[in-house]
Amino acid sequence: MADSIVSKVVSQIANPLLQEAASLFGVHDQIEWVKTELWRWQRFLKGADSRKKGDARTDSWINEMVDVAYEMEDVVDTINYLRERRRQRRGCMGFILRYFYKLCELITLRKISSEIKKIKEKIKNTSERQARYDIADLGESSATDESLPLLGRSSRHSTDDDIDFIGFRNDIKQLVTQLLDQNVKTRCVISIVGMGGLGKTTLARKVYNDPAIRQHFDTFGWVSVSQSYRVIELVKEIMKKVMGIKKKKETTTGITVEDLEQKKETTTGITVEDLEQMGEEEVREMLHDFLRRKKYLVMMDDVWTVDVSREMWRFFLDENNGSRILLTTREMEVANRARSCFPPYKLRILNETESLELLCRKAFLPKEVIPADLKELAQTLAKRCGGLPLALVALGGLLSGKDPNYDAWWSVAQSMNWEDNGDRQECLNILGISYKDLKYTLKPCFLYIASFPEDSIISASKLLRLWIAEGFIQERPKQPLERTARDLDELVQRCMIQVVDRSVAHGWVKSIRIHDLLRDFGLSEARKDGFLHVCSGDMAGSNDDKSYRAAFHDRINEEVAVSSPRLRTLLGFNLVLKDGGAAGRFLNGLNLVRVLDLEGARDLKKLPKQIGNMIHLRYLGLRMTGLKRLPSSIGHLLNLQTLDARGTNISWLPKSFWKIRTLRHVCIDILAFLSAPISGDHKKLRTLKITSSRLQHVIVLSPGGERCFDYYVTTLCDTEETKKKIYERMIEKSFRKALENMDILVSLTLFVLHYKNRFLEDLLFAQPPNLLLLHLCSLKLTGPLALEQQQLPDSSLFPPKLTKLILRLSMLEQDPMPVLEKLPNLRVVILVINAYVGKSMSCSAGGFPRLQHLILSVLDYLEEWRVDVGAMPSLTHLTIEGCNKLEEWRVEDGAMPSLTHLDIWNCTKWNMLPKGLQHVTTLRELKLIGMPQEFNDRVRNEDACKVRHIPSIIFEHELEDEIEYQQ
Repeated sequence: MADSIVSKVVSQIANPLLQEAASLFGVHDQIEWVKTELWRWQRFLKGADSRKKGDARTDSWINEMVDVAYEMEDVVDTINYLRERRRQRRGCMGFILRYFYKLCELITLRKISSEIKKIKEKIKNTSERQARYDIADLGESSATDESLPLLGRSSRHSTDDDIDFIGFRNDIKQLVTQLLDQNVKTRCVISIVGMGGLGKTTLARKVYNDPAIRQHFDTFGWVSVSQSYRVIELVKEIMKKVMGIKKKKETTTGITVEDLEQKKETTTGITVEDLEQMGEEEVREMLHDFLRRKKYLVMMDDVWTVDVSREMWRFFLDENNGSRILLTTREMEVANRARSCFPPYKLRILNETESLELLCRKAFLPKEVIPADLKELAQTLAKRCGGLPLALVALGGLLSGKDPNYDAWWSVAQSMNWEDNGDRQECLNILGISYKDLKYTLKPCFLYIASFPEDSIISASKLLRLWIAEGFIQERPKQPLERTARDLDELVQRCMIQVVDRSVAHGWVKSIRIHDLLRDFGLSEARKDGFLHVCSGDMAGSNDDKSYRAAFHDRINEEVAVSSPRLRTLLGFNLVLKDGGAAGRFLNGLNLVRVLDLEGARDLKKLPKQIGNMIHLRYLGLRMTGLKRLPSSIGHLLNLQTLDARGTNISWLPKSFWKIRTLRHVCIDILAFLSAPISGDHKKLRTLKITSSRLQHVIVLSPGGERCFDYYVTTLCDTEETKKKIYERMIEKSFRKALENMDILVSLTLFVLHYKNRFLEDLLFAQPPNLLLLHLCSLKLTGPLALEQQQLPDSSLFPPKLTKLILRLSMLEQDPMPVLEKLPNLRVVILVINAYVGKSMSCSAGGFPRLQHLILSVLDYLEEWRVDVGAMPSLTHLTIEGCNKLEEWRVEDGAMPSLTHLDIWNCTKWNMLPKGLQHVTTLRELKLIGMPQEFNDRVRNEDACKVRHIPSIIFEHELEDEIEYQQ
C-alpha cells in the first residue's frame, strides 16, 4: 500500500502544471528535492506489501514514509489550488480587494514553505533511521507488472462469476425437492449450514432462481441479515420484495415527478415512503393480509443468531399451503432451533476431483487443456485449498493472470503457507496471496470496497467516481479517467468481487458485491496500514485517529474532526444524526478531506459555511439528504469533481459554482440549475443529470431570500401563458449556456414536465448535428417534446454515438420506430409512460442492427405492433409492461433471431400470447409477472404450443381476479 501512495504523490509532483506553479510561487527547488527523495523511496518500496515480514521497526519506518507522502500531497494540492484561484481572479478588481487576496496568498505561501521544510526534515530523519537500523530493500515484488493498464487489460477468461456450480449439482436437486415437497403443507424452514467460503449463498441463489421453484411459489423475497440488523428493517425489506414493489406507472393523469422518480408502489398501492413510516404492528398486519392464500418463499441469507429467526417467524403466516423459508448460516445452533420439518442441510467441502475441476475452470479458458507439466502441481495447489470454493476460485483467478507454465505456477506455490492452520486460516492465506499479487495501483481500489456495509450491492459508477476523487486512477493520454477505470474485469477475474449486474449497452459492470470473508480481509489490511477505519455497531461513535479514511455506518462521532485530524475521506451510510449533526457541525475542521459522502443522511438539514475551507474536496455526495440549500462557500471548492444532490430539496446554487473547472459529474435539481447561469470552461464535464421533485410548485431562490415563482410572475402579468413563457426563457437560457460550455458530455438526463418549447429539440437535433454532443452516449428525456407533428426528427440529426435512449411522457403521435431503427449504435431503447401515443408500431427488416434491450412500458394507446423478418437481429431482452390495449402483436418467422429473455408485466387486459411467438426459437426464458390467472392458465393449456420450445417459464404475482389486482 505504501508504494501506491508514494507513487501517486511522485506522479502529482511531476505534473507540468504543478512544476510551473511551483516556479511561479518560488518553491520549485524545494519541491524537486522532495520529488527526488520520494522517487528513491518509491523504488525502494515496490512490492513492500508482498515482502515485509512484520518487523516492527520496518513497519514503523514505512508508516512514517506514508505520513510524509500524504503531507506532501497536501502541499501539492494547495499549490494547485493557489494557481487556479489566481487564474480566476485575473481581470478587473478593486485595489483593496486585490491587496487583500495578495496578502492571503503570501500568508499561504509562507505556510507552504514552512511545511516543505518540515517535510524535508522528516525525510532526512527517516533516511537516517533506514541506515541506522539497516532496513533492507523491500522492492523487486513478484506482483503483477504495474505497467499494465489499471483495469483495461483484456481478459482471457469469462468475467462474470457464473460458472457451473461444480460439486453441488446434487445439493441443488435435494434442496429443490425439499422446497417442492407436496407432503409437507406446513410452513417450513430449510437451513443451509457451513463455514464461510463454502458457497452457501451461491447455492441458495441457484436454488432460489431454479425454474421449478419460480413456477411453484406465488411470491418471493430475499434479504441479507448479517451480524448487524434490525428486525423491523429486515421485514420491511422482505415486504418490498414479496409485494412486488415497482415504479408507479399506472396513470399519467395528474402524475407528479415524485411518482415517477422516487415513489414506488406495490400491487396494493403502498409506497416505499408509506412503508418507512409504519410501525411494527402495522407492518405485521399488512404482511399477513398480503400473504394470506399465497404460497411464498422467503430467503434469509447469512443469519448469525437464534434471535433473528425467533423474532422473524411471527411476521409470516402459516396457512398450511407449502410456504417455505430458506436460510443460510454458519452456526449449527441457528439451524437446529429453526422450525423445520427437515434436518439442517450441512454443506460439504469439495473432494479432490471437484477441487481440481473448479481451480482449472477459473485458471484456464473453458475448452483449454491443462498442460501436462502442470497437472501434478495443479492437484497439489487445489488440495491445499481444503475444498473451499472461495479459496479455489480466488487461487484460480490469481493463476489465470499468470503464464500457464511450471515456473510461474511454482512461484505462486512457494508463496503459500503449507502449515495446516485450519480451513478458515488457509482460506485467508490464499486471499492474502491474491491481494499481494495485485499491482500496487489496484490494491487501494480493492481495500476501498471494504468501506461499504456488509452484503451491500455497490454501484460501480459511484465506486469509480470515488476512486477517481481519491486519485487511485492514473490518467492516460487521450483517454478520460472514467474510461480508464470503467472496466472492473481484473478484480472480477480474480474473484475478489462478484458482478451483480452489467450494462446491456456496453457490457460494463453496473453493480458489484463482495464476499464477507474478502471484506473482512480487506478491513484487516486497511486498518493495519491506516488506510481505512470502519465504524459500525458499537464502534460507530469512535474513529481511529491514525486512519486517513473513515466510514461510518448508521451513526457518527460528532467530534470526528477532533478525534481524526488527518482525515481525508469521510463516508457515511444512512447516518442517523442527533440535533447537533443536523446542522452539519461535525464537519467543521475537516479541512484535508478529499471525499465527503453523506448519502442517506435524512436528518442532515444544513451544511456549515466552513465547508468552503475544504479546498481539497473532490467528491461531495449529498444524495437523499434533508438539505434545502447549499452555502455560498461551495464556490470555493475549486477541485470539486462530483456533486450528487439527487433526491434533495436543494434549489439554489451560488453563481460561483459553475466557475469550478474540474467538474466531471453534476446531479442536481432543475431549480438549482436555473438559479445559477452557467459560465466558464466545462470541458471536463461528462455527466449532467438534471431532475426535479416539485415542478408543480416552482420556487426561485436568491441571495436575498426565498420567494414563490408563481407569486413573482403574477406581479408582472395576469395570464398563465405569460407565466409559462417567462419560465421557458429561464430554462432555455440556462440549457443553452450549459451545452455551449461542454464538449465531452457523454450522458444527459432531462426531467421537464408541464413545459413544451422547441429550444431543447433545436439544440439536441440541430442541422447540421450539434458538435457539442458528438460524444453523447446516453440520453434520457422526460416530458413532452415540441416536435413537428409530434414526430421524431430524421435519424441523421441524433448524436452519432448514441447507445442508450430513454423517452418518458414524450407524447409522440407518429411511430418512433422507423427513425430509431436507423441509429447504428443504439443498444438500449426504453419507451415509458406514453412516450408514444399512437395505435400502431412497426419494426422493419434490418432495423436496429445493434439493439440488445427493448422496454415498452405503459403505452396506453398502442394496439398493434408488427415485427418483420430480420428486424432487431441482436435483441436479447424484451420487456413489455402495462400495455393493456396491445392485442395484435405479430412476430414474423425470422424476426428477433437472438431473443433469449421475454418479460411480460401487468398486461392485465391480455387474453393470449402474441401470434408468432413460436417462431422465436432462441427464447430461453419467459416471465409472466402480475398477469391474470385466466391468462396464465391459457399459457399452460391452449397456448402451450407457442411456448413448448422455451426451457424456463416463470409465473410470478399471479392475479386471481381483477378485484384483487385493484385492491
